[in-house]
Amino acid sequence: MGLLRKLKHLTAPGWLVRRHFGKADLDAVEAAIAASEKSHRGEICVVIEGALPYAALWHETDCRQRAGELFREYGIDRTREATGILLYIQLLDHQLEILADHGISAQVPQAVWDEICHAVEREFAAGRYREGTVSAIGRIGALLAEHFPATADDNPDELANRPRLR
Repeated sequence: MGLLRKLKHLTAPGWLVRRHFGKADLDAVEAAIAASEKSHRGEICVVIEGALPYAALWHETDCRQRAGELFREYGIDRTREATGILLYIQLLDHQLEILADHGISAQVPQAVWDEICHAVEREFAAGRYREGTVSAIGRIGALLAEHFPATADDNPDELANRPRLR
């Protein structure tokens, strides 16, 4: 990790996330997650991070490693059926990761998640942050509904649907 990248993260403004994701955008993402989770037994968590924290910079943590840290921190790895999904958006480096718990990754290959990330990156490049994120949730939800359809009698909402901002 280069010195310029570290300086960019250390000097990034705290309002960076809000610049791209306002309240209406966060409400739309939350609604998309809630609607999606009615059709499957998975749990979708969205984490949007502006700049990396100092510890991640010090340890030269890459985007995938950071997503793994947040996957554990937010308890996405502790869902009942191992069907947690993290959509991690790292705004300053323009990177995304989708991490799936082992119950899902046994059914859906990583290449599928990577393709969804690339589609979102194209939307973000065009300035369509809300649309890209909501579209990704829709595609993730469709895959979860295919492999883990909801059951009428038992489909608890294990994780909060509101995107986490860092």
